[in-house]
Amino acid sequence: MDLPASTIHLRNALSSVSGGPRRTYIIYFVTGNPGLIEYYRPFLTHLFGLLHSSPSPSSPAIDYEIYGRSLWGFEIERGPRKKEAEAENDYSLSGVTSTGGKPPYTVREQVELSKAALKRVVAAARASGNPDVRVILMGHSMGTYISLEVMRRLRAEAEAQIDAKNDSIRVAGAALLFATIMHLAKSSSGRKMSPFLALPHFALVVSFVARILTVFVPTTFLAMIIQRIVGFPPAPARVTAEFVKSRRGVEQALFMANDEMKEITIDKWDADIWGAAHASPHPHPRPTLRFLFAKSDHWVADETREELIRLRGSQRNGSPDWLPRMEVDESEGWPHGFCIRHSIPVAERVCSYVRDIVERDLGAS
Repeated sequence: MDLPASTIHLRNALSSVSGGPRRTYIIYFVTGNPGLIEYYRPFLTHLFGLLHSSPSPSSPAIDYEIYGRSLWGFEIERGPRKKEAEAENDYSLSGVTSTGGKPPYTVREQVELSKAALKRVVAAARASGNPDVRVILMGHSMGTYISLEVMRRLRAEAEAQIDAKNDSIRVAGAALLFATIMHLAKSSSGRKMSPFLALPHFALVVSFVARILTVFVPTTFLAMIIQRIVGFPPAPARVTAEFVKSRRGVEQALFMANDEMKEITIDKWDADIWGAAHASPHPHPRPTLRFLFAKSDHWVADETREELIRLRGSQRNGSPDWLPRMEVDESEGWPHGFCIRHSIPVAERVCSYVRDIVERDLGAS
C-alpha cells in the first residue's frame, strides 16, 4: 500500500490554456497537529470539486488551486521517496530553522517554512502563465495560528516593497477552522496535557517507547487495532498507524504541542489583520476572515472563544461588514478533529466561506 503523501496539490489542468481563467485563487491549507496532510484528503478533494461545480456569480473567469503540505517533521518517506523528500527539505529549510534543518521544529519555524512553501507555489503558478494569482489561507486547529502569522508576515513584506502590487502576494482572506489562536493552555486538553508536555525529554521518551512497541507490528495490523480501539475509519486509521510508526512524527507532535502552549497565548494581531472601519493604506485590501468553531471543543475553551467573538468578530447579520464573521456550529455537532469523519459536510460549509471571500475580493479589485 502507498505511503501517505506529504503534499496534496489539486488544480485544473485546463486552467493555463488560451482563453482560460484570468485569475487564480490558491487555497493554501495548513494542517493541525499532528501535521499529516493525508488526514485532510477527503475534505480538500470535496472542497475542490464544489468550487469547480459552478462558477462565481460575479466572475466566471476564475480558477482555484488547492495546495496542502504536511508540516515539517511529519513526512513519512522510505526508499527512493525518502531521498527526494530530504532533498526538498534541504532546500526549503535553508536559512529558516535554527537547528540546521533537523527536527523537531518549533511553531515559529513552521510559520516561516509554510510562508516559504507558499511563495514557491505562487511563483510556480505565475511562471505557468497565470497573470493574476491570489491566495486564500485555510487552517485547522494550530494551522489557524500559522495561517494568521503567515498572513501578517506577507502583508508586512508587501508593505515594505516598492512595487508591492505587482511583486508581492495578495492574500484575499482566510478560512479558519476550529481555531486555536489564543490561550491554548486554558482549554480542557491544554490543562490536562501541559504538565506532561513540559517534563524534560517527554517528547523524546514517548517517541522512543512508541517505536519500541510498534517496531515489529505491521502497519496494516496496527491500523486494524486503531480502528477497533479508537473507532477510526480505515483511511485515517492507516494514516495514524503510519504516523505512530514513523521515525520522527510522535516526537515532532509532542515537542510542537509543548511549544504551542507557550506560543499560542494572547491576541498578537492588529487592525491590519482583524479589520477596521477606516480604509487601510496598505497596497492590498485587508483580508476577509471567516471562522468556524465547534459548540464544544476540548482544544478551545468556551471563555476564550466567546472573548474572541466579543472583541474581534461577529456572529450576526447587520454587524459592520468589515468584522470577521465567526460562526459557532450549534446544530451539527462537528468535533475539533472534523477530518476523521466529517470532511464532507464541513467542506460544504467552508465552500460558502471561500465563495464569500472571493466575492469580496472581486469587489475590492
